[in-house]
Amino acid sequence: MTATSQGFGPGNPHGLLLYDFGASPCARRVRISLLEKGLTWDTQTIDLSRLEQRDPDYLKINPNGFVPTLAHGERVVFESNAITEYLDDAFPERPLYPDDPWELARVKLWQVAEAAMAKDFRTLMYQRVMGVVIRLTRSLDEALAVARRSTEDPADLAWEERVWRLEVLTPDEEVAFEARLVGWIEKLEAALEGRQYLVGDRFTQAEVSVYPRVMMFPFVWIHIAPTRFPNVAAWMKRLQGRRSFTSTLSEQDKGLIRLAGTPIIPWLQRTLRKPAAELGWSERARLALARRAFLRVTGEGDAGPTPGARPPIRTPRSGEIPPGRFPTRTSQREVAPPGDEPLVLYDDPHSPHARRIRILLREKGLAWRTEATDLLRLAQKSPDFLAVNPHGEVPALRHGERVLYDSSLIAEYLEQNFRDDDRPRFLPDDAWEAAQVRMWLALEAGSHKELRPLFHLHVIRPALREAGARAEDVDAWVVPGVAVEHRDWLRHVIAGTHRFDTSPELARGILLKKLEGVEQHLSARSHFVGDAPTLADLAWYTRLDLLPRLGTDLDPDRHTHLKRWLGEMRDRFARSDG
Repeated sequence: MTATSQGFGPGNPHGLLLYDFGASPCARRVRISLLEKGLTWDTQTIDLSRLEQRDPDYLKINPNGFVPTLAHGERVVFESNAITEYLDDAFPERPLYPDDPWELARVKLWQVAEAAMAKDFRTLMYQRVMGVVIRLTRSLDEALAVARRSTEDPADLAWEERVWRLEVLTPDEEVAFEARLVGWIEKLEAALEGRQYLVGDRFTQAEVSVYPRVMMFPFVWIHIAPTRFPNVAAWMKRLQGRRSFTSTLSEQDKGLIRLAGTPIIPWLQRTLRKPAAELGWSERARLALARRAFLRVTGEGDAGPTPGARPPIRTPRSGEIPPGRFPTRTSQREVAPPGDEPLVLYDDPHSPHARRIRILLREKGLAWRTEATDLLRLAQKSPDFLAVNPHGEVPALRHGERVLYDSSLIAEYLEQNFRDDDRPRFLPDDAWEAAQVRMWLALEAGSHKELRPLFHLHVIRPALREAGARAEDVDAWVVPGVAVEHRDWLRHVIAGTHRFDTSPELARGILLKKLEGVEQHLSARSHFVGDAPTLADLAWYTRLDLLPRLGTDLDPDRHTHLKRWLGEMRDRFARSDG
């Protein structure tokens, strides 16, 4: 039976369905990849401005609650980098990921760098743009009513209210976030010195991953002037000449590009903060004009937000998938023996991410040297460590002259470069199973907003207090060279006043809700993917083993299968988890 007869549009023989939002840079990189590979697809729009990504029907498809998601027949892949790598495996004729193992790792390092930058960008975007648009076009009651069409979750509604009130960031935090984003563009400028592309001498997935977010910087008032950033500006112009880039620019983005060249959004942010009684007639008139302009940009028209019915969430259905199993492209590549280059792990015993790399190294029988990086004294934010990992996080791994960071990337690098028959494997060779592993890693990483502040409250703060750290002595406590913003953050951790996007209680609620899906998944299987532990099991083990210390232990009645699985993982990794 063909994909068209299964309900897909004409010219979509593979049964590809993209859950998309035009203004999402993550979704755009998947659209670019599909076009670069000569593929066609159907689209289901998930409107982020209406919190449709939190709709229960969509959460059944993508439990992370983000876009994009790609359905390939009945197979569902979420998280943009997992999707694009699966596409390279499923449709290998026009590869976007390099064959060379180190060039592949460098592409993924750019994906890691973009994902780290995106945390700052996304927050600033909600503060400076999304909040302005929602407040200008909807009252608070209207905004919450629109959100309730998709979710009744208290955490989601609290976030929507915070966005509407323009209280996502304090003024000081806005300045710090902007400074970090400008610093990121400066690194991109340096990386492009004397080069046309980011990795090797050709267009790769690195361009597809980085460009869609960078072109949005003017939306948050950060302009990439050719006089200051000539390499980045030339690189962007080069990419804008590709059809896949021009044809995927959404109408919302086009409207915001026009508005970004004016002072209207900063003016709106200042004006909307004023009490209505203090607004003069000229300000009211200008706000009315701006409202009509933004309604056109957001596609809602002059009628404003309406609570009418929206199309139901489409369910993935069978289409034309290559028969049976097919291997990942990386499993078919010849890998040169790693040689005698030493492995050096930048590590701290408090980090669950570093813990999973230690376990993996022992499981694979690899020797390494530890470079202690004291999180309690912010050694990961020191100039020396930032020269190793500019994101200021452990773990980092040095393999000879190669430097890698991000635990998932390090784990995949070790899997793909130390994969002889005598070593256990933790990443499947089957493309669909590998995609599932990457999705579970993305779901675990997607919990950082809830888990990270709880970790600092319940693990790092007690360790700091036990070590004798005091808020008033932070400047002398931390290692030399740490920036003021990080020292201020440590003071808040010691005092227990560091920022949650919602609250500790709501953060625990979000986490427990995600664990319901994990519990259901493990009710029918022994491991996350396949019949043996994978990187997904390893990542979730080192995270969930911390739950009792975070004030969120597993419930023996609600989490029967999770507790069974966790006990089995403790036994399985006991010898490697020293």
